Amino acid sequence: MKNSFSLTIALPAQHLITFEAKSIMFPATDGYMGFMASRKPLIASLGAGLIHFVDIADEDYWFGTTGGFCEMLDNKAVLLCDSLIRPEDALSIDYDATRPLYLEETAGMSEKKKIELVARMLADKLHKLKQLQENKNP
Repeated sequence: MKNSFSLTIALPAQHLITFEAKSIMFPATDGYMGFMASRKPLIASLGAGLIHFVDIADEDYWFGTTGGFCEMLDNKAVLLCDSLIRPEDALSIDYDATRPLYLEETAGMSEKKKIELVARMLADKLHKLKQLQENKNP
């Protein structure tokens, strides 16, 4: 049994990235969902939140999305995202660690507000991961 799968992340009419991945976690509309290689076929609706996957070199990758769809078929996963927030985009926003970050209902939220919220979520996650790394290697 193969222990990785092809992962493509795209925007409508725009292929962005393809990786060979070991696992993925993404925001489905009913909560976070994750899977590994050789999963049975799946189609899921994406919600607003963070995408995390691990490639075959055990590198972690983080992105944000405001929604879309995920399909897993024949060991190939495709995430078609309404928008994709990259780490460099999230880290370019004014980040205030003291400002509380609340998960909000995004159903009635404008796309711009969703992008701002998910960018803050991604920036928060990346800052926390950086702090953990710094604490491990002082």
